[in-house]
Amino acid sequence: IHDGSEEPATHNALAKIYIDANNNPERFLKDNPFYDSKVVGKYCEKRDPHLACVAYERGQCDLELINVCNENSLFKSLARYLVKRRSPELWASVLEVTNKYRRQLIDQVVQTALSETQDPDDVSVTVKAFMTADLPNELIELLEKIVLENSVFSDHRNLQNLLILTAIKADRTRVMEYITRLDNYDAPDIASIAIGSELFEEAFAIFKKFDVNTSAIQVLIENIKNLDRAYEFAERCNDQQVWSLLAKAQLDQGMVKEAIDSYIKADDPSSYMEVVET
Repeated sequence: IHDGSEEPATHNALAKIYIDANNNPERFLKDNPFYDSKVVGKYCEKRDPHLACVAYERGQCDLELINVCNENSLFKSLARYLVKRRSPELWASVLEVTNKYRRQLIDQVVQTALSETQDPDDVSVTVKAFMTADLPNELIELLEKIVLENSVFSDHRNLQNLLILTAIKADRTRVMEYITRLDNYDAPDIASIAIGSELFEEAFAIFKKFDVNTSAIQVLIENIKNLDRAYEFAERCNDQQVWSLLAKAQLDQGMVKEAIDSYIKADDPSSYMEVVET
């Protein structure tokens, strides 16, 4: 176009020439700012659906792009577009239960699109979309991919918290693995929620992992109700406060001799009168 024309019809015609001649049309469609994305995208649909995606993406023709991707199983392209587009409304529409292509799309979001991005906003909007759509199991898949597999977001505290909390809600069998493998979550808060969900072993494992020994033995005493394990734990960490808590629990159970031994190890004379009265 030598006269500097910015007329869309002229550039639409030029785009069609590039497409039909297969003269590096993708570059033209990405670089030329003047053609009409809907017109050229429609022209490409039957000739080359991938080029239709390029044209529609350039013009943010959301619905047209979704349709051409669905009809041609271009779910990887659609997943990449949605992640970069960051539109909660668009995410809501494709994650509707009525979308028969939802599973194929989610697979590509998890396997490809979100793994490729290094932009925290891409991740944030995508994660929120899955939460809003109430897809906890799919959210777990998504978070596992970006948190458990080495990515720039592996150590992200909020994502680690969210993965564990979603598992507590939706798939309790995974919780122990997560709290064992991950290191950068809010341990006291997560442990408290685990106790509230009656995941006592998981709560104990969290406290033990982060050396919150007094809380760990309290879980063994009050929730798991196993004084033998509590004694083994006290021996292993040999902490005076832990021995003191164990002694009190033993005394409450009428285990006077054991309680005295524990109080001695705790070097805790505060309950001397209680032992004497017993």
